[in-house]
Amino acid sequence: MTDTLQIRFVVPPAFHDLPVLGTEEQVAEQLWEVVCEVLASEGDDLRAGWAALLAGLIPSMAEAGTIYAGLCLLDVEGRPSTASVVATLSPLGGLGPARAVDGLRDGLSRARPEATVTELALPAGRAVAVIDGVSTPVGGETLATSVIQVHLPLPNESQLLSLELSTPCAEDWELYSEVFAGIVRSVHLEFADLPLSDSAPVPAPSPAPEVESRIRAAFG
Repeated sequence: MTDTLQIRFVVPPAFHDLPVLGTEEQVAEQLWEVVCEVLASEGDDLRAGWAALLAGLIPSMAEAGTIYAGLCLLDVEGRPSTASVVATLSPLGGLGPARAVDGLRDGLSRARPEATVTELALPAGRAVAVIDGVSTPVGGETLATSVIQVHLPLPNESQLLSLELSTPCAEDWELYSEVFAGIVRSVHLEFADLPLSDSAPVPAPSPAPEVESRIRAAFG
């Protein structure tokens, strides 16, 4: 099977694309354009601070196999709200998609017992979803972040596509989880020489009763 697989997905226009590929000069130029667009009403000092903060994150994202990163800053009922979306590619380890899904589900359930881990049947194939919360110390305080991840083994049997949405705005969890569900359902896989013909959803086992409501709330 050819490894030339094209991956497409749709991210809402509210998310501003962050540059993760290109030369240092290209990334810097594109990043400044994004910051000026996002912070159009702010001064250059604040923009420069944001640009420096984001620039410090990009090298590690590139090393992690990031193929897309997007940042959303919204005004929700008069208050600021933010979320980020990241997509990465990593080696699958030679496992076929079916075995990889089973292994991911079982491995993540053991490694992250506090998280909700279940299977999803997506238009692009079977995947594993993880809903979790992350606490990060920031300036003597703790920043709580809600996270949704979807891990989709690709049919080239060599790569794993992982998509993640995170937000520190718990009150907007329903909004962002619905947005993320749309992104995940929009994933389209196509080989360079022939459209993928077996990407219809594959029925997945129902999640356990205690997690079903959370999965339904996040993915519909």
